Amino acid sequence: MQIQFKIYRQQPNETPTFQNYSLEVESNTTILDCLNQIKWEQDGSLAFRKNCRNAICGSCAIRINNRPFLACKENISTVFTWLEENNYVHTNELTIQPLGNLPVIKDLVVDMTNFWDDLERIYPYLIDQRQNKPEQENLQSPDERKQLTKTANCILCAACYSDCDAKGKNADFVGPHALAKSHRLILDSRDSESSSRLEQHSEGTKGVWGCNGCRMCNISCPMGVDPMSQIEEMKVRIFDLLDPL
Repeated sequence: MQIQFKIYRQQPNETPTFQNYSLEVESNTTILDCLNQIKWEQDGSLAFRKNCRNAICGSCAIRINNRPFLACKENISTVFTWLEENNYVHTNELTIQPLGNLPVIKDLVVDMTNFWDDLERIYPYLIDQRQNKPEQENLQSPDERKQLTKTANCILCAACYSDCDAKGKNADFVGPHALAKSHRLILDSRDSESSSRLEQHSEGTKGVWGCNGCRMCNISCPMGVDPMSQIEEMKVRIFDLLDPL
């Protein structure tokens, strides 16, 4: 099938434009393979990120018709199906843009500094009281580990961050990725700072109260982590912490 790609192009300190490319591809061709074909056969100057090609690293996250996708995970057919199910008109044309809420370095490559800085603000590391006693194991039961399955699926691709309306309006908000990661640690039976993490996230609008409930992060997440659902669960835990029954 013939597919028209309208791709966002931007050089440093220049006004962004869109450039059109045409490809003859099969319906099961991934978006990443399409971008590779354009770069290798039509325009070697096109810049985008890629790495694992297996929907694990998250580096190829982009927006397609204004929705975040992993370019290596989605193919022409699945993108068209998603667009049609959500009442988007595509006419065999796909608009490819960089992620939102992040400054563009070049074309589809964004500067992830703010994303990683916001993640660092919630101290995304296990705090284990036994860490100074390496001879002791801190074991988990299968049921305890099972509680982490959903949140542990986050690959930090920034799709949720890109679509977060709250982050776009409030730079101090840490973002759905950071709160989902924090909830993963709060749920971890080995972490000794669950209460202090909850107290931290209840302060002002940098934490859970900064979320405006738009649910775009749930829709955008390619791994089913559902960040807003994690935020809502944390709100319940905060209420229980502040006013235990």
